[in-house]
Amino acid sequence: MQRKHLIIAAVLVPTVMVALALLSIDEPDFKVVDKTDGYELRRYQSIVVAETKVRGGFEEASVPAFKRLVDYIQGDNFGGRKMPMMAPVHQQSLTETTARGAGDQQADWLFQFVMPKEYQLSMVPKPRDDEVVVHQVPARTLAVRRYRGNWSEQRYRDNEGALVAAVEAAGLEPIGAPIFARYNAPFVPGFMRRNEVLLEVQQP
Repeated sequence: MQRKHLIIAAVLVPTVMVALALLSIDEPDFKVVDKTDGYELRRYQSIVVAETKVRGGFEEASVPAFKRLVDYIQGDNFGGRKMPMMAPVHQQSLTETTARGAGDQQADWLFQFVMPKEYQLSMVPKPRDDEVVVHQVPARTLAVRRYRGNWSEQRYRDNEGALVAAVEAAGLEPIGAPIFARYNAPFVPGFMRRNEVLLEVQQP
């Protein structure tokens, strides 16, 4: 009987930990403006972000970017303050060709951590690392396509292409490159991960 309980615990504990991880992370506020088969149109409030720029392939670029940003929220800032993590983490191409799926080539990327909603820009500590910048992103309208699965470039590109095509078919005007939004921690199994492609558009 004891062995049976141990086996059940071994199965349930990781599941509970994953569930808690999925439920405990806060997200920016938004209002759904419209829904279609291809995307959801959302109006987001202004947010404060910590961001950094890196160069590399689609998947490998996240390693140095995450390290810088995690160090920042863990106290590598003037004041040594630790700040809670929010979702999602944004990854956006700064290279026009890569933004439309030119493959896993060397490119420039922008990574952003969203700061807690209760923090105004004046409340966020200054980073010690010059490669990390904190600023405010104004309110904006985003077309959003949600999907589940791993963080591979191919899976992202498939959904990015579908979103861009749907937005263009609707006659909306895109602003800038699409954004890859990750909502879960790396230890969450791929099939449970919530991912989104975000594309800013002119207010309809």
